Amino acid sequence: MIFKVLIVGNNLPLQTGFLSRASGDRVSCQMYNSIGLSLGVVRFDFQENASVVLQLWSIPYSQRMERLSQSFTKGHRAIILILRPDEIDDIPTIFNRLSLNRQTPLVIVIVGSVREAEAGSYQLDAFFESQLPVHAAQHIDEVMRFVAEGLISRSSQKNPLPMIVALNENECPIYEPIEHDTMKPPNSEEEVDEIRNIAVELGLRIVGDSCGIELNEGVAWVCMKTGIIQMEPGICRYCSHSCKRQSNICIVGTDSGWSSTEMGSRAILTIAKIYALSAGMLPSHVKKQIQRTTICTRFDPNPAIPIEEVPEEILLGFKETDSGTSLLEAAKERVKEGRLSKDVFSMLKKKLHNFETSHSY
Repeated sequence: MIFKVLIVGNNLPLQTGFLSRASGDRVSCQMYNSIGLSLGVVRFDFQENASVVLQLWSIPYSQRMERLSQSFTKGHRAIILILRPDEIDDIPTIFNRLSLNRQTPLVIVIVGSVREAEAGSYQLDAFFESQLPVHAAQHIDEVMRFVAEGLISRSSQKNPLPMIVALNENECPIYEPIEHDTMKPPNSEEEVDEIRNIAVELGLRIVGDSCGIELNEGVAWVCMKTGIIQMEPGICRYCSHSCKRQSNICIVGTDSGWSSTEMGSRAILTIAKIYALSAGMLPSHVKKQIQRTTICTRFDPNPAIPIEEVPEEILLGFKETDSGTSLLEAAKERVKEGRLSKDVFSMLKKKLHNFETSHSY
């Protein structure tokens, strides 16, 4: 028996990380860098020779791709919803934007503690019109077995779905597949040396085979062997959470270029990427990729860092999240909970107001 199972949520790298861990080597991320879609396969063999194959679809979402995302959901038999504890309130929105049915067999995976999952379950009673049981899973395989058993269960009384599962964050790391160019070989040692010399002349930081370009949004690391760009978002420096991430930035050459030193096209493109990033000469779609790395629904300002030392661009980035909660609203809640002083809140409010005013002309 083959069942199509959706993996949805608010955080695409988190969804993809779950799918990758669940599927092992039976995963395809070829369409991740273009449209955000990833596919995987999980198989279970039960008693009486019953074999269940789960075809996993990690569904991306953006307003621009709303219809395409909805088309990916056709024919599904179950839903796995991957969320962090602070995203539980977004479940009705996720169901609405993908036109999902609440009666579909469902597992809500809370990447956090059992206590956080239990606290979140009470928020969902009204939406699901019943209280969902909460289970703790040590590994992703346990979650997938819950899904498989729910799909083949012929008795509604014995069916474990729907349910909420608490999963340790270490079992579900975020994952952003790197787009590999298999048509061209890596840059040669001679080409890497030439690229390194150019990077040094530009005053850039060199670490191993990568050079780092400091941007307002963070640090862009360019691998001098492959030309792959990974962005270390600056927002992580000022956050109290430890989940430091790297996001891939895609820059595609429109010309093969030329060189009097017989450098290959990949090496030429690598140099072009480094220069464009360091000089700020980037097309709009690349700028948007970089700007998106400053957005994080989990951003929680580190109390050890004075708020006046946090760049305005970092604070403003939080306001553009899909959660619908601005940084000021989140800060106001923390004041009510006693987690943030009124003085710091007032300073934050003034800082954001001044930044928005200076950029409104």
